Amino acid sequence: MKKISNNQNGFTLVEVLVVLVLLTLSFMIFLNALNTGKTVRAKSELRTIQSTILNSIENQIRSRRFDENLTEPWSITLGQDTGESLVTEFDDIDDFDGYVIVQYPEHPAFRCDVSVNYVSASTGFHVSQSDRSNYKSVMVKISHGTLPAMTDTMIIGSGL
Repeated sequence: MKKISNNQNGFTLVEVLVVLVLLTLSFMIFLNALNTGKTVRAKSELRTIQSTILNSIENQIRSRRFDENLTEPWSITLGQDTGESLVTEFDDIDDFDGYVIVQYPEHPAFRCDVSVNYVSASTGFHVSQSDRSNYKSVMVKISHGTLPAMTDTMIIGSGL
């Protein structure tokens, strides 16, 4: 008479399926983490470009003198003077009022907007339209389609 032994030397189909499901889930989580890392890196690179553009514009503004007039009374009108259509022709800070770069050639997704106003220390450096003081507020805003705008405001004095 033959004995039938109940020998189990292998995996059942259920065990193999459970392992496959667990491996698939762990691989999907790993791929998701890689994708998140790529997204974070890409946003970081865009923010770096955005801050570099902001810094560049601010340095251009700081390199100009305070006003068209060398002493008080300061100019009444803010904005580009006659004959100053290019940024290289700007000779004072307020020429940048209303300055817009819609698209940078090397970074077409970025936009720059600049506004200049007179401000006063007595008002806590808030805009004072009627007062031509020894201070100008320069707000530079760098925008991108997928990122929040980066804005910086500088208070620049006449140095007198």
